Amino acid sequence: MRAKGNAIMISLAMIVKNEEKYLDRCLKSAAHMVDEIIVVDTGSTDRTVEIAEQYDAKLYRFEWIDDFAAARNYSLEHVTGDWVLVLDADQYFQEDFSESIKQFTNSNAKRAGLIEIISKYEQNGQTLHSTDYMARLFPRGARFEGRIHEQLTPLMPTVVTGLKLMHDGYFQTDKGTRNIPLLLKALEEEPDDAYLNFQLGKQYRGADEYNLAQHYTEKAYGLLQGSNPPFALETIIELLEVLTVNKQYEAALELASNEVEWLDKSPDFAFSVAQFLLEYAIDAQDFSVVGNIENSYLKCLELGRAGAKEIVIGASTYLAAYNLAVFYESIGNDANAKEYYALSDSYGYEPAKERLQKYTS
Repeated sequence: MRAKGNAIMISLAMIVKNEEKYLDRCLKSAAHMVDEIIVVDTGSTDRTVEIAEQYDAKLYRFEWIDDFAAARNYSLEHVTGDWVLVLDADQYFQEDFSESIKQFTNSNAKRAGLIEIISKYEQNGQTLHSTDYMARLFPRGARFEGRIHEQLTPLMPTVVTGLKLMHDGYFQTDKGTRNIPLLLKALEEEPDDAYLNFQLGKQYRGADEYNLAQHYTEKAYGLLQGSNPPFALETIIELLEVLTVNKQYEAALELASNEVEWLDKSPDFAFSVAQFLLEYAIDAQDFSVVGNIENSYLKCLELGRAGAKEIVIGASTYLAAYNLAVFYESIGNDANAKEYYALSDSYGYEPAKERLQKYTS
């Protein structure tokens, strides 16, 4: 932890249960950036508590009541710092952000700091990384609400801090057994909450329950009509992808047409459109959409060059280039295939390097 006597004190607040696999890595990356560590244990039976003690954490017990906000708020009751940094055990810093935290917290403004979360996950046999921003650095006195996927309250202005957290707790791990029952319980209380329906759809997709995934994602999409919350684009993309998996091609085409404006703004949407059209072309043997597949991948790369924001890292660079190369290879255009494998390889994407060898050996 940092030396005492700082004008501004920072408290790290965490809730944990059976996190011996991750906790040491998390605390090792963050302890020197804060003045105190508050750890609330909700029933660990492994070495979690022992690991926390090694970092001089102040330990508290909380009986788990199927409510993440309640547990987090209990941790916040015990902080003594002026500002609070909230982390999960499966998150960690790869860089020292002490100076960035100091600069952000030296402001007297009542605002929450957005931290970029880079999450590692597996989908369709591929290892992918997504990026999101969460308000996890804020003045003492704020609280959380929501049984799961809890949100900070009261609402306050948010500012990007420049901090980046790696997150791999969902990689090759099934957390659906924990999250799905909590989301269902939360939906009993708020059945028309679009965000909860969206999150439940994602959880069912991760559990390969694609019909249920489609049901809840469609409901979320319907509830969003006329509004544009931060998760609206993710909902559209999630629905397009689950419709593709379920071979609901007419519905997917209608959705893509209704949301076509995103094609010029979101590489992730363009990428999902290309994937949908490719699946449709192969499954239905309808090759009239080949030009649209090519154009959609090219749109991803165009948006990437223009600096468009990604949700899935690589959707506007190496993943789009690689998939476009595979597409060209499948239609016998070896010159273009080589060009785009080389482009993907230039970003350090290992599968592209392997495929490129065919053209350079």
